[in-house]
Amino acid sequence: MNATSSQLPAPGVGTLAGWLMLAAIALSVANGIGLGVPRGVPGAVFWLAGVLLASRVSGLQRTQTLAMFAVGLAGLLYAWLNGGDAQLDKALSTNQALLAMLTAVSFLRLISLPEVDAGEADPRGRAALWRTLFGVHLFGSVINLSAVMILGDRQSRRHPMTPLQAAVLSRGFALASHWSPFFAAMGIALTNAPGAQLVTLSSVGLPLAAIGLLLAGWQLSRWPEAAAFVGYPMHFGALWVPGLLATLVMTAHALLPAIPILSLISATALGLTLVVLTARHRSDAATRFVTQVQSGLPRMSGELMLFLAAGVLAAGIASAVQSSGWTLDLLEFGATQASILLLLMVAVSAAGVHPVISIATAHGILAPLAPDPNLMGITYLMSWAAGVSSSPFSGMHLAMQGRFGIDSRGFLRWNGSFTLLMLAIDVGVLHLYQASVG
Repeated sequence: MNATSSQLPAPGVGTLAGWLMLAAIALSVANGIGLGVPRGVPGAVFWLAGVLLASRVSGLQRTQTLAMFAVGLAGLLYAWLNGGDAQLDKALSTNQALLAMLTAVSFLRLISLPEVDAGEADPRGRAALWRTLFGVHLFGSVINLSAVMILGDRQSRRHPMTPLQAAVLSRGFALASHWSPFFAAMGIALTNAPGAQLVTLSSVGLPLAAIGLLLAGWQLSRWPEAAAFVGYPMHFGALWVPGLLATLVMTAHALLPAIPILSLISATALGLTLVVLTARHRSDAATRFVTQVQSGLPRMSGELMLFLAAGVLAAGIASAVQSSGWTLDLLEFGATQASILLLLMVAVSAAGVHPVISIATAHGILAPLAPDPNLMGITYLMSWAAGVSSSPFSGMHLAMQGRFGIDSRGFLRWNGSFTLLMLAIDVGVLHLYQASVG
């Protein structure tokens, strides 16, 4: 999630960082498809871009990023002083494929959302509420937070955003964390649960998201002001872009299983953007693309620094745990333990701890137990979805507060009962998954 800033680097610095991030995508894809590029190379390029953009990160996100750096570096230092393996290479390059995917997916905003006539009437009522809920979910599953901002801008252009409108956008967007391969949540899950399979995680997450959407729509449509709800004029004919992208990624994954899924997503997202952009805007396609590189990518400074810091945190905790010889006194890690972990991670998210911090910490501690990677991945996705929708401090809610004047503290109240219901369903799904795999 992007951070706002009062101290932006010089335009030339941001432009350079944008081109470095584009180069890092290409280098990461080259590493993933086996062209001989060490993974440390794209990692180093992302770090260089991060150094250039570090001054953009402010507020809570800066505090969280610095805290992750500090704890991670302390863990690496502890391992080194005790003669253990200080995993510096992991600290520098763990999340390079994830960052490449997030950066590549950001280009999709150039082609994914439908164009809406400024003079078109706003749809109203409960039917508009349902369409907006599903619309922000589907578009958000591909272009992430941009969908919330674009839909919210339209809804709030005449009157301040209402709590109901904010809750619709928040719930619809967060639920995509359960299954979307284009979300940071999926990248984090696959990275911190080595061996987890995208198909398995999405096949569990999709029906869970569907249940969540139906539950959210039913709850929100019962609010007294639902009859006057002002929605977004969704044009579902534009869904062919997200649908085609998902189909291409899944097909490529089936045909090329040896290539990491994050590399496939990066290459497909960037390639599809170039093709569609050229077909739609022949005369100024290059200008639009370059503008995204020079202006859009530098705005991702928050995500960039957050995930660079998360790599240091995960490596530091893993190094410290391994060098100390400490292990959890658990004979197994099954659905019950995963459920407890889920509740703990959501609780700390509500208190302001970003899900990436709790996930990286859990991975560093639990890795020696070798838990079922798919069970861990599913748990991580659940914790991300529930934490993002309930926490007043999530990047989405802070961005909505800054953009639309919505008090982010209200989301804990507006989405609290929904989050508790989803957690009860999540616990049941974790046990059903364990029973299904034996």
